[in-house]
This record gives sequence, structure tokens and C-alpha cells, in this order.
Amino acid sequence: MNSTATNLRCDFCEKKAIGMQILGCVTQNVCEDHAEDMLVAMKPGERKDWGECYFIRYAE
Repeated sequence: MNSTATNLRCDFCEKKAIGMQILGCVTQNVCEDHAEDMLVAMKPGERKDWGECYFIRYAE
């Protein structure tokens, strides 16, 4: 991810986003409070795919 990713805000509450989750056809930038457990458990810079879901943890 580029450095601008660290300035993104949560789509739900405007807190700093820790990553992006793509759940089927819905893409969300999310903070730790609104992220799925799998995304919260990931290390900065890590990416995972799980079926139709994709998780990207932003670098700190």
C-alpha cells in the first residue's frame, strides 16, 4: 500500500482505518472497532483471501 492508505478513515465512524475488507462485492475501509476479527488479527502489510472475502491490513 502507498503512504496515502495510512490517512484513510473508517467508512462507519471516521476513525483511522487499519485496513480494507472486501466482503463479496462490498469494499470497506475500517477501523479496529469495525473490522472483522480476521483483519484485526493480521500483521501490518499482510493480505489474505478467504473465499469471496479479501482482507488488507494497512502498513503502520
